[in-house]
Amino acid sequence: MAGRRTLLLMTSTLTARSSRQAFAFTAGRSALVPVPTISKRWMEADSGDQMPPINRVQKDVFSQIIDEYESEGRDASGYVVIDVRGEEEVAFTGKVSPNTYTLPLPLIAQEGAFNLDDDDFEEQYGWAKPGLDETLVFTCKAGVRSNYAAQYAAMSGYSKLFDYIGGADEWFR
Repeated sequence: MAGRRTLLLMTSTLTARSSRQAFAFTAGRSALVPVPTISKRWMEADSGDQMPPINRVQKDVFSQIIDEYESEGRDASGYVVIDVRGEEEVAFTGKVSPNTYTLPLPLIAQEGAFNLDDDDFEEQYGWAKPGLDETLVFTCKAGVRSNYAAQYAAMSGYSKLFDYIGGADEWFR
């Protein structure tokens, strides 16, 4: 297992595993806490794989992206804004913009949404699958799930990736 980096996704707990030690990143905690290494779902990438950078942006940059996305549209702006919160969460707060797509993280992780062909993606989710040349901009509640969604997108071949780190918690204050 040496030379590999592995991320473990569990219900409401995100785990990074290096060699034999596992740590949990839990909501509201800044400390790393050791956790059992039993897993439900693994995502692996060889350490030699070159993952594209994920641009983690603050509210001011996200606002500029949203303004351009709303005024020019998806095609002209090149942006696809995706909220990875659950439908209930989005219904509670509303969307960050009227044209934001909702694609919950479990659908990305467990169903491999970004690996579907274009027709299957559109049939499954009701909107056109982003092209590899488009810029994907992810948001969630607090910037954790959106970062993992961007990582899944990177593993599916997307290279223009943004993650709004403030999420709905910051956006709607």
